[in-house]
Amino acid sequence: MPTDKKRKNRKSKAQAEMPDAELATTSLEDTEAVPSAAAQPNGHAIMTPAATAGRAYTVSIAVPGSVIDNTQTMELATAVAGQIARTAAIFKIDEVIVIDDAANTEPGTIGAGAAFLARVLQFMETPQYLRRALIPMHADLRLAGTLPPLDAPHHMRATEWATYREGVVLSSVPGEGSLLNVGLDKDAYITQALRTNVRVTLQMGPQPTQMTLQQPGLGSGQQVLFGQLAKPSSPRETEGTYWGYTTRLATSLSQVFQDCPFEGRYDLTVGTSERGAVVPGPEYLQFPPFQHLLIGFGGPQGLEECIQQDPALQAMHESPQPEKLFNLYCNTCPEQGSRTIRTEEAVLISLSYFQSAIRRHAAVSTLKAAV
Repeated sequence: MPTDKKRKNRKSKAQAEMPDAELATTSLEDTEAVPSAAAQPNGHAIMTPAATAGRAYTVSIAVPGSVIDNTQTMELATAVAGQIARTAAIFKIDEVIVIDDAANTEPGTIGAGAAFLARVLQFMETPQYLRRALIPMHADLRLAGTLPPLDAPHHMRATEWATYREGVVLSSVPGEGSLLNVGLDKDAYITQALRTNVRVTLQMGPQPTQMTLQQPGLGSGQQVLFGQLAKPSSPRETEGTYWGYTTRLATSLSQVFQDCPFEGRYDLTVGTSERGAVVPGPEYLQFPPFQHLLIGFGGPQGLEECIQQDPALQAMHESPQPEKLFNLYCNTCPEQGSRTIRTEEAVLISLSYFQSAIRRHAAVSTLKAAV
């Protein structure tokens, strides 16, 4: 879907410098028993998950960085990035891939638009109480604090309690464990010694478990909350609770597929364009069974431009067309009243359009799991 006139592309020789938010490479086996006090902290509202069944499948979207290059001011660029972040959270997107589709970038560099979008997306997804530790100050984030928050389930307040919580490692001592900031009045303690300033997901239990720290290297005698390491996907897989999205940079469209982080790769891919096939309505759209769904969006000139900017795809004997590259190629807004639909608008329209098909898939998957 074409967008407004593209302004002159800016270049950034610096990498996106996005903070490391991956789960530390430590064992997720059950931690050894730790003595806990009988007293429980008061004042926490217990958050009960709305969903009761886990969700095994994932939904990813790929968005071009040129959506930022196409803006005229810092204010508009920030608003566009914020709208994409909010849309991703509303529709429970698990992964957002930013495609660097800038023309004529030097090898080893990232276009300024892609870097900007990736920074704002990661800033928005990070819980507020972790941003100071995880997100470095950068000019691209000058106005990000003015954006409406995602208010996703993992963005919990200090008065809320849930089974899972995001934290950042404050200190650790080999053989003693680690202390983490989890946005509460007390730090959390785990038995593993992790690298500091790493974001992890903790299983805190249905009720707070307070204990007195006995480890001298971590500050013996202080009151802490006991937690256990969990996979970032555990809230989604065990409770069906949406737990935010990961942000990934791809230097080309082909890299979106090549660097898929999921086992088995994307088994259903959907491209969107005004040149795609028209379905009479969302209720008629049927997705085949999938485990990992990828929905791709094009830049100012559509997905065709992303293919033209991709050296790996151009090196093929016959450059593929989008309808050959994706399993489905759809026009989600036929009979549009405007000559152009901006990419951030296309993301909102298309994810809304696909919700019925995704829900039907979820219902079938739940029924099969029950049988």
